[in-house]
Amino acid sequence: MKRFRWCFKAPIIPILLAAFATGCVNNHDEPASSAPPAEAERTVLVYMVANNDLGARGWDDADIAEMQKAAAGGGLGDGRLILMHQAPGGKSVLKEVNAAGGIDTLRIYDPSDSPLSIGRMRSMFGDMRELAPARHYGLVLWSHGTGWLDDGMAEPSGQKRAFGLDGNRQMKITSLARALDDQDFDYVYFDCCHMASVEVAYELRHATSRIVASVTELPLGGMPYDTNVPLLIQGRLQEAAEATFRSYDEMSGSGRTCTISVIETDRLDRLAEATRNLYASAVPLPENTLPQAFERTATCRHFDFAHYAGLIASDATALAEWQDALEAAVSYEAATPRIFNTLTIHHHCGLSTYVARTPADLETRGYSGLQWATKVATALPWLQ
Repeated sequence: MKRFRWCFKAPIIPILLAAFATGCVNNHDEPASSAPPAEAERTVLVYMVANNDLGARGWDDADIAEMQKAAAGGGLGDGRLILMHQAPGGKSVLKEVNAAGGIDTLRIYDPSDSPLSIGRMRSMFGDMRELAPARHYGLVLWSHGTGWLDDGMAEPSGQKRAFGLDGNRQMKITSLARALDDQDFDYVYFDCCHMASVEVAYELRHATSRIVASVTELPLGGMPYDTNVPLLIQGRLQEAAEATFRSYDEMSGSGRTCTISVIETDRLDRLAEATRNLYASAVPLPENTLPQAFERTATCRHFDFAHYAGLIASDATALAEWQDALEAAVSYEAATPRIFNTLTIHHHCGLSTYVARTPADLETRGYSGLQWATKVATALPWLQ
């Protein structure tokens, strides 16, 4: 049975990895060979922050085994697959999944800094480019994630709210945007929950061309790496998103659970302008009415963007222009009928948004510090 990326599922016995081919290199020492590495067509970095319950229960090992399977089957082609792996309680290690399906250790980092700090993340990006240079780069972010909520506090359920979880440390989306600045990744694939929010995408619109993410919880197994590694190496991003969705949509019962989107970031400024125009003449939500929720908790802060826009729009022309902008920005979206058989999905446009009813709501969990909040959401009459 497929595993789910959700905290209350029962533990599993970690999957044993294939035999490792390791060539250990000390912190920031030069590789043993003095010959410069050959330039690949594309290097994909999987940034796996697993110093948390996901790693403790073996989900990192399971996904690494899938990567090894893909590589051993010829899935790397003329690309390279680099892995930043921080195991539970361990140091951060930069590794390469080689064409034989083995693991080569490239660099080991001292534990004085977290892989979720801006400086350490950018340093690791630089090391990847030095050790695995390529014409193009792709990034997969693997860990916990719940969108724009950036203060790292826990909900009543105990679930952390931020990107990544390294012990008790998390990373704000504004910090992630700074870490990704000028890194020129072709795409960012979020293999974690709730990252397909318009607030997150807008914050990262200058950092990458395309984003793959989910508006809801992501099953614990995340993407099927054995299928997706060749697609990611080739830059076939929508096909990778489709493969992820298909792997869950073909299941039954609570296993049939997945939402996924491909977001074109160069079209988000147009969407922001269309949203401002729609918001300028918007009316408050009808009493006792909320848009489609994307969380199973009583306190939901991720709602379907299109459903919300339709509920508050008063200008048909502005709404039609907004819908055109949304369709341009979300080039692919898919959702199963229910999430874990408990949350029914009636509406799914591929992006979530926060619903602020009063100016005080803008201070929720750092929302007022986001570009979407200051440049777009404040156009709503009741937030001025």
